[in-house]
Amino acid sequence: MAGLSPAKAEFDRPWRDDTRALVIDAYEFNPINWKQMTGDKRIAAFINKASDGLAPAWSCRGMSGDDEKLCKNRWWKYSVTQELYMTRREMAKTLGLKWGAYHLGRPGNPREQADHFIDFAKPEADELIALDIEDNDPTQWMSLAEAEEFARQIKIRLDRYPVLYTNGSTAAYIAQNKETYPLLSRLQLWYARYRDDLTGVFPEGHWDKYALWQFSSMHNCNKRACPYRVAGAKDDIDVNVAAMNVEDLKKAWPFDGLVAPEPEPLPNAGALIAKVGEEARGAVAAIAEDVAALAKPGEAQAGGETVPGTLAAAYGPSTHAPIDPLKLLTETALEEKKAAEHPSPILSAVTQGAKTEPAPPADRPVAGPTQAIGTIGQLREEMQAVREILSDEKVEGDAAMTTPAASATPVKGAELKSRILELMKAAETAVEGVPGDKPVEEKKPEERAELSAPRGGWTILSSFAAPERRVASAFRATR
Repeated sequence: MAGLSPAKAEFDRPWRDDTRALVIDAYEFNPINWKQMTGDKRIAAFINKASDGLAPAWSCRGMSGDDEKLCKNRWWKYSVTQELYMTRREMAKTLGLKWGAYHLGRPGNPREQADHFIDFAKPEADELIALDIEDNDPTQWMSLAEAEEFARQIKIRLDRYPVLYTNGSTAAYIAQNKETYPLLSRLQLWYARYRDDLTGVFPEGHWDKYALWQFSSMHNCNKRACPYRVAGAKDDIDVNVAAMNVEDLKKAWPFDGLVAPEPEPLPNAGALIAKVGEEARGAVAAIAEDVAALAKPGEAQAGGETVPGTLAAAYGPSTHAPIDPLKLLTETALEEKKAAEHPSPILSAVTQGAKTEPAPPADRPVAGPTQAIGTIGQLREEMQAVREILSDEKVEGDAAMTTPAASATPVKGAELKSRILELMKAAETAVEGVPGDKPVEEKKPEERAELSAPRGGWTILSSFAAPERRVASAFRATR
């Protein structure tokens, strides 16, 4: 054995190495002579069968005949088997052996079987626990999917995992389908294979090594030949070898951790950089398109139509400069002064060009109160842009980032100022003392509410909408 590599030594008859630890496993019908068996100092641990499938019915009440006899026989066997199990556990621990228990998995509820196993074995923290899946045949044994549930229930109850006992073909199947059995494929492996050499047959692509290898049993041990004969037991006893000495095995016991998952392959550095670079270029290109659209609003809104749902829609087509309400009010108030007072042309905040004095509305009669009100009413549609800017509804709409689409034919800046100036002149002629109007004292509260009284005078603005009244007040404040 000294000339073999470590991997080869683990797979080629390792029991022939006197330094390798051995573990015995038995069930209730294997007689044991404890004094003789513990004379072999290579034997470091003993694993005994605990439970088998589902627990028997808790009561035989209501049964009769053979059913009643069978029920009572199961309870008798359960009681005797558990008593023998507890006795062997005390004996093994007293003699310095590590202890373990296994559950023979059968078809049926895996969680109930896990609970049955725990209730039967009452395992302590330093004791190995194992699930025995004899073969991948769900008609006779617990299925692999059920074994996953069994292991999860053990983890829930005991906060640790069982060891998986199974044969070579089932272990290979689990390793090949580890995505389907993510937990089962990571349990420590108790490998049952009765041959001298595991080289080329052990599922090394998944499990790096076995926790225990059951190499001798009734299948390959008889009076003529046996891989390893155990003193104090018959030839049908199961014998296992560990890939370590006795001292190390006792440190590794009870093998309740999970096999480390296979590391994910490292990405190719060049491919990763290329991928990141491509993503960055895509992000920059997307931003560039948005910026280009903002920089060329005329192209983005061909045909003079506005883009709904944007703040720009409130100001009309983006080919015109946005309207500044404060500048608009100030310029309109200044229109009342003579052009001689301004030797240099005044630039319009709306058109960004030289302002022109609007022609007076000569085709209209001098406005009295009624005519002034009518004129003001005609300006409502033309003042849509200003109302949208100053109205509460527009402010609330902007806050929610939802704006109505502006008219396709917006009011020019000079024309809008002219109309506002006309509105102010008409409003100033509607003063207190208009013939036919009732005295203020005789007006109803709702009529008085429709009047504004700047500097002690009542001005009739009854047909003004709330935004229009704010415009009028703003003009007076700037004069």
